Amino acid sequence: TSETKSYEKLDKHYVFITDDTEKEFWDQVYAGAQEQAELTNVYVERLADNLSGEYSTKELLRVAINSSVDGIIFCGNDDKETVELIDKAVENGIFVVTLRQDIDDSDRQCFVGMNSYDLGIEYGKQILKALQPRTKLKHKICILMEETTTESRQNIIMLAIQEVLSAQWEESLMPEIEIKKIRMDDAFSAEEAIRDVFMDEENLPDVMVCMNSIYTQCTYQAAVDYNQVGDVKIIGYYSTDDMLEAIQKQIIYSAIRVETEEMGRSCIKALKEYEETGYTNSYVPVNTMVIGKSEAGRMLNEKAENEDAGN
Repeated sequence: TSETKSYEKLDKHYVFITDDTEKEFWDQVYAGAQEQAELTNVYVERLADNLSGEYSTKELLRVAINSSVDGIIFCGNDDKETVELIDKAVENGIFVVTLRQDIDDSDRQCFVGMNSYDLGIEYGKQILKALQPRTKLKHKICILMEETTTESRQNIIMLAIQEVLSAQWEESLMPEIEIKKIRMDDAFSAEEAIRDVFMDEENLPDVMVCMNSIYTQCTYQAAVDYNQVGDVKIIGYYSTDDMLEAIQKQIIYSAIRVETEEMGRSCIKALKEYEETGYTNSYVPVNTMVIGKSEAGRMLNEKAENEDAGN
């Protein structure tokens, strides 16, 4: 078939493995990876799309290893079994790049993403801004993290946030920070856990920090449903069109946007570099930007202008 012929002309076969809970986010990362793969004569396959049934990221890793692919781009849990699978892949001559959250106990060749300390600093700056002017003696902050976040990553993010806040406020005025870990099996469990926060009106936080796009969407929906817009400042992650509109209306105070397509391109570049030279940087940082009200308005205007020009 022509499909087989075109496949034979490609130098390498890489696979892209993530869970499917943040579909829009990962779609954009994959689009960047595909774009770069085409430039370098590589086939990058989104493994879950080509298998019938549902598979966990660990099961997909096993499939990739048994298929003897040339490279794996992976985002998943940092548990013992995953580390062992990544080590097995590397042992079998398969290059592995982790993305968004590192699995640094493994033998992976490269991590592409934002390091935890820098992420914490960015969130800390946004918390400071969101709490100006201070209206209470002691503000409350709730940080929504994935249940699978490792303790070391959690501690580094927290340390960075506290560093930013303590530079501005003395200890007696430091906000009370609570970390709420949420399961990411499906959007419903996140929705339920976030609604519980809003239902407890007496202990409602002044700022909610969302560490992924699903939590951001669920939190701003709950703020609208429970009539808490403006009372709870939401600092989000990523930026769909809906989120940009919510930032412009200040339902969401601000969001940290990761350059998703750049993330995908960087993964392919790291795999190619390792394949050609036997070496690549163990950490490739990805650019981020903070989106506040004015940036959201500008981005929505640009999108509307581009759509008009295309019609």
